[in-house]
Amino acid sequence: DQLTTSAMNSSSSWSSLIDQRCCTWRPGSSAMERLWWLANATVRERDAIAAVRQEVHDEISDGGKALSERQKELTSWQQMDFVPTFLGLFGGCSSIALCRRYRFLSKGPRLLVLLPAIPCYILPYQVAFHLRETEYFVEMMREERQKFARRLRAKFEVASINKKASAILEELESGADIEE
Repeated sequence: DQLTTSAMNSSSSWSSLIDQRCCTWRPGSSAMERLWWLANATVRERDAIAAVRQEVHDEISDGGKALSERQKELTSWQQMDFVPTFLGLFGGCSSIALCRRYRFLSKGPRLLVLLPAIPCYILPYQVAFHLRETEYFVEMMREERQKFARRLRAKFEVASINKKASAILEELESGADIEE
């Protein structure tokens, strides 16, 4: 493919290639690039995301009067999101199946096979949960004309460590406003 060919032809390292291609997500990019962008933003912007999470939690606790209709739909979607759970179940069940297939821990008590299932459930669940939560908060901040979205964005900007290198702020500034 073009990415591999251009990487082989140029003298740039893989890290610079990743920085060039994956850390700045553009609409129309591949799903894998978006996933990498989300993972990168989730780790680098965790303090600012935590501030936005607290603000959203406080607003929902107060009844959600400041939320727009779109933000209410996003919140409903986030609260009913089963993807992290299903990925965790898949990881946990797969680890049990592999342990039984290769007779790992077969001489001990039968419940011992659950031991490797616990981290194989928790890790995919946590990764999927935090990536999808980051996507949720980015979408909650996207509406430029909505007061609560502006408040979330201001809270994010204050809590952001490096505003100039913030991938989420760049995404919000370059993205189109959502029509209600």
